[in-house]
Amino acid sequence: GNRRYEGRHHLEKEKDAMKRILVGYDGSQGSERAVNKALSIIDEGGEIILLAVIPCREGKGFLDSDAHELARERAEEIIGGRISLIAREDTTVKGIVREGDVVHEIIEVAKKLDCDLILLGKGGHSEIGSFQIGSVAEKVITGSHKPVMIVR
Repeated sequence: GNRRYEGRHHLEKEKDAMKRILVGYDGSQGSERAVNKALSIIDEGGEIILLAVIPCREGKGFLDSDAHELARERAEEIIGGRISLIAREDTTVKGIVREGDVVHEIIEVAKKLDCDLILLGKGGHSEIGSFQIGSVAEKVITGSHKPVMIVR
């Protein structure tokens, strides 16, 4: 007869695959919690991407290009330092530093890399651009087609 496997398929779907998680990372306590959460739910052999976004100042002159370069280096340093603390053989951790609108960059990167989840932490002071500015999380939730989890 015509066998149907829909039931079984449905069961497998219950636990969503967590192969690639994007974490909005700015070095704050909130983003630390988000990294820890990612580590606890990522699938074996999965990949965690830490994304730092340096807010772009509109209409930049040449004057603050040094400050801008420093901000970028600092962001790379913060992310690099965090990655070096994660020594897990079953998980790949990568860092990405982007410049521009925080919300836009998070949504873009998640889409481009086809992430299974976007993790954002709330609270805490950050040296990089803040992910806490008002409603970044809400805007990401509204604008992204990917699931978003806020870690408090």
